[in-house]
Amino acid sequence: MTALAYPRPVRLPTTAKLALLALLAALAVIAPRPARASEGEVATDFKRGPFAEFAWRPAVVPLHNDVMPAARTHMMLGARISPAVTLGTMGHLTIYFDKDQKVGAGLDAMIQVNVSRGFYLRAGAGAISHVPIAREITTRTPGYGGQIGLGYAFKLGDKDKGKGIALALGADYDLRILADKRRRGIFVLGLSFMFG
Repeated sequence: MTALAYPRPVRLPTTAKLALLALLAALAVIAPRPARASEGEVATDFKRGPFAEFAWRPAVVPLHNDVMPAARTHMMLGARISPAVTLGTMGHLTIYFDKDQKVGAGLDAMIQVNVSRGFYLRAGAGAISHVPIAREITTRTPGYGGQIGLGYAFKLGDKDKGKGIALALGADYDLRILADKRRRGIFVLGLSFMFG
């Protein structure tokens, strides 16, 4: 009699658990509650119109028994469709700092919600051309999935003008499913510039 082969349960790395915990905590803080007269402001520092973001940030790729250092640069182009909601497309390149690993190029459709003042949450879905499986495996391994993130944008210059430049500190967790159904993540943390 042959034993059945069950898929191995997926264990999320500590960085993924922390990112999800931070996102849940943020959602608990912003859960709908009765409005008060003093609470009429949600992201009033931001106005409708074109939006762009550029970043070059450090990243880590959790592997089975190791982590691989990386760096990600991204450019997001889109529009603020309301003072609190931005829709856009993010193109990104991830450089893995390990011998012979390919660069990962990706494209995600993004939504970003400015919750209160400069605090934002965002999510995206798309594909990437390469996410490492292990240090010794250097063949290209594309994946699909998405990313979630949060951060705070600090407006630079005159806040009364609405549109302008902001310096944002944020963290994103990028989770991709490979062709063989394995899951691989990339944790990105750092500064970005937002325009619009």
